[in-house]
Amino acid sequence: MGIDAALGVPAGYWERVCDECRPEAPASFVDWLRPIDPSSGFFDSEATVEDPDAWRTDRPWFAVQPRPGGLDSFKAKTRDRLLRRIDRETGAKPIFAVRGMPGTVGSGTRSFWRELVPILADDRDFAVWPFEGELSSLLAETGIVLAETYPGLAYAAALSNALPIHRVMVPKTKRPERERASDLLERASWVAAAGVDLGDLAPARDNEDDFDAHFTAAAVLRCVLERRALVDPDWVDATAEGSMLLAGPVDPARKAKKFAAWARRSSRTENADEKGTKEAFKNECRYWFRA
Repeated sequence: MGIDAALGVPAGYWERVCDECRPEAPASFVDWLRPIDPSSGFFDSEATVEDPDAWRTDRPWFAVQPRPGGLDSFKAKTRDRLLRRIDRETGAKPIFAVRGMPGTVGSGTRSFWRELVPILADDRDFAVWPFEGELSSLLAETGIVLAETYPGLAYAAALSNALPIHRVMVPKTKRPERERASDLLERASWVAAAGVDLGDLAPARDNEDDFDAHFTAAAVLRCVLERRALVDPDWVDATAEGSMLLAGPVDPARKAKKFAAWARRSSRTENADEKGTKEAFKNECRYWFRA
């Protein structure tokens, strides 16, 4: 079960948590999150911090103020380590930032964690990756594994001719771009080679949420079919920061390419390959006719 929300915390925050909890520091992110009492105010929107001096590990959600150094003042609280490594590489925003800057994810993360805590406390039939074991082992043991995904990694994994590859930035808010990407997915070489039924892509063309879901599912399926690891171990921190599916097949550290330019080059390559195949076939026919 892929979730486009943070499962994990930055190393700088985790160090402060562990320092404050010694000698009984939590063993992992899940062990830290599970006992948080929703009535403690940790998840309350009213507890969002605006003054960096009021920021604490039990009040981590913050709003960036419109002044020079607004974000830096919060970064200083964790010695400039308020981003997870994979967030830095993919250009993501701090998971605790709720508002005050474009692209904040704090509100969604906070709401997700609030809903997750009660079911972590009960007997459950799912595991949380990577904090509770290797992905293959967890799937074999429980059958249901909660994992963090990032659509920005899925686009290239679903569309490229070969893996690993760099990220591709698809402007998914624009319908023509969603339609173009969906068309390319239908024509992808791995889809044809494996005889994959992609299902109905109309919802992916209609809205960006279904677009992200469909491309993520397609990218994961491709890796399974090609017997490719869903993640490179180098991008896994099973204690604090967690990981993202498809980090490896798509390298977060490589510079991302814009979709329009990348799609044009891919189309030219595809056409050249097709033309070359046809030309080779014609030459082969000429040879046998002459013989």
